[in-house]
Amino acid sequence: RPCHSSCDQRRQWVSIGVGSKFISYTRAPKESVIMFQIHPKMMTIVVLVIICAFCLKDSLARHNPYTKKIAQGFSTNYFKTLNFKKYNKNNLADIYERGFRNVRLRCRADLDNLNMTVFLDNLETVVNDCLATNIAPIVSWIHHEAEAFATTSHRTKYLKWWTSVAKKLKDKDYRLSFNLFTELGVDACENECAQSLRENTAKYNDWTSAVVKKIRESGGKNDKRMLILGSPKKTAKGLEEIDQNIYKNDPYMMAEWHIYASGPNKKLKNGSPGQKYWSGTGDDFGKSNVMTAIEYANYFTSFYNLTTYLGAWMPQANENGDLNQTEIINFGKYFVQVIKPIPWSMNVLDTYYDTRNSDWKLDEQVIKGQTLNMSRVLDEIISVM
Repeated sequence: RPCHSSCDQRRQWVSIGVGSKFISYTRAPKESVIMFQIHPKMMTIVVLVIICAFCLKDSLARHNPYTKKIAQGFSTNYFKTLNFKKYNKNNLADIYERGFRNVRLRCRADLDNLNMTVFLDNLETVVNDCLATNIAPIVSWIHHEAEAFATTSHRTKYLKWWTSVAKKLKDKDYRLSFNLFTELGVDACENECAQSLRENTAKYNDWTSAVVKKIRESGGKNDKRMLILGSPKKTAKGLEEIDQNIYKNDPYMMAEWHIYASGPNKKLKNGSPGQKYWSGTGDDFGKSNVMTAIEYANYFTSFYNLTTYLGAWMPQANENGDLNQTEIINFGKYFVQVIKPIPWSMNVLDTYYDTRNSDWKLDEQVIKGQTLNMSRVLDEIISVM
């Protein structure tokens, strides 16, 4: 269950069970057990040492310096089509000026007629421009069919794609990171998804282990490049399913998760508010939903010593438009305040900014039937970053 205070929860856990676990794991001799029984103060000292170890681990994980470098930013659509004309170098200076420090470069690997050479050259251009502007570029892979069916052929192509990207960008500085999956979707497989990467965790771990090895062996600075693993189940609740052998001996890793990628909503499930429900100020279920989602990530970081990154969220209700302007602002401001210090990328830059012409969108927009001023929403979010 998600914890509300990682050290407090560990303190409770230690007081209940750590005595037997300590003796068991260290194979303490009988004399040690007797000693603890005779000298309970010594047992208290041992317990306090273990508590401090957990809290130190928690502190180290939360202070991964890379989280400060990527901070907050935007997901982008530059590489979701073959048309590269949506990109303008001035985009980066403009978003940097507003306080954003990362761009998630979501790259469709499943586009028809994709010319890999052209794509890699364009990707390098954006990465170079990002680094020159002190914005951290986060490259992520998308292939809806491969995610859903995950055949041997898909796996081979996935490894080849990342090997090509890694080799092309191998000498870029460490602000560049690789996000191994954008999202593990199941739309393409509908109701027959047993072989999908989301449903088949063994496949997920196999693909991830293999691609990490390929990237680490690709030369240049990739042996210490930050690799961002994807949640097998999309949200932070699924992070525990990542095989610990993938990351436990590699200090240059994080884990991505997301929720609210299409925003909050007012959907009910069996008559009760759903996990992304938000209404009004959020005092009725909304805020607790947000905290529950975040606490899963905090719990994971505390126990597994791996920091996380929220790869996608948006404040507006992008599924059915059932939140008004005030509710969108209330949600956005609350979310940004409570997710700290977890870094994030917001969906999507195009909602707030005309990337082709390098202009912020100041006029009202109609989004899913709601007339919204997203410029005002962004101003409110920036005010609490």
